[in-house]
Amino acid sequence: MKRVIACIDSSPCINAIADAAAWVAKQTHRELVLLQILDYYPASYHLGEISGVIGFESNAMLLKELAELEQKQSELAVNYSNNLLNHISNMIKEKHGIDVSIIQEKGDFLEQSFNILKEDDIAIIGRVGERAAEKNKAIGSNVENFIRGAKCTIMTIGDHFKAPTRFIFAYEYSPTCLKMMHRIAESDLLRQLQCHLLYVGDHPEVLKEPEQFLKAQGLDVVVEARYGDVAESIMEYQRQHGIQLVLLGAFSHSKIHQFFLGSITTTIFRNLNVPLIVAK
Repeated sequence: MKRVIACIDSSPCINAIADAAAWVAKQTHRELVLLQILDYYPASYHLGEISGVIGFESNAMLLKELAELEQKQSELAVNYSNNLLNHISNMIKEKHGIDVSIIQEKGDFLEQSFNILKEDDIAIIGRVGERAAEKNKAIGSNVENFIRGAKCTIMTIGDHFKAPTRFIFAYEYSPTCLKMMHRIAESDLLRQLQCHLLYVGDHPEVLKEPEQFLKAQGLDVVVEARYGDVAESIMEYQRQHGIQLVLLGAFSHSKIHQFFLGSITTTIFRNLNVPLIVAK
């Protein structure tokens, strides 16, 4: 069975992640899985930095104390994780009537999540994690690296979620976007929504092929061509029409070369508080 994977931590996005994951699961009839990776650092993490400058006897005593502390730290982290997962599970059940599955692992978040995710999953992640939120970052470093490394479709969520009825497909003429066009037509989520096909550039005629194709596949399509800065044009269009979801690909060439590697991503993340879907 295909899955929606909700990446859970204690960031301010947690409730919105839960609502978004439940909405996707309902729309697509997928299994809803809560994923939490306990990536805390044990008490002995920095031991190697000091073990060479203290005596053997002191080192042995320190190791014993650290072992006891690590055991307690591990127990507290697991208990906290269990309480959080139980709370979110119960909330989703009461609010959305959905039973969830749980995957709980220890280790590095990126490494563990990449091992767990499958290509046909839809992963839901907050735009900032709990650590980035403390530092008031627009984009968490884990989130950016997660987007770059995960092979599945990813939806990023801010601290609020409203179920969308429309989405923006930011289009350019490239192999990536042609592939995305076919994926939209096959998507168990996106084909249910109205598609706003948006091109920013000097050759609006490139919209003809995707418009004809998507309409032939039964999608409700609105076409728009604009000139100017790519990120600003996407954001302006979203705000003008109140569209609740933006779809962008992992672009590698042309004006959108920087997307998810530079200024376009940063600008959109900092200024749009609607979900973004990144298709690979």
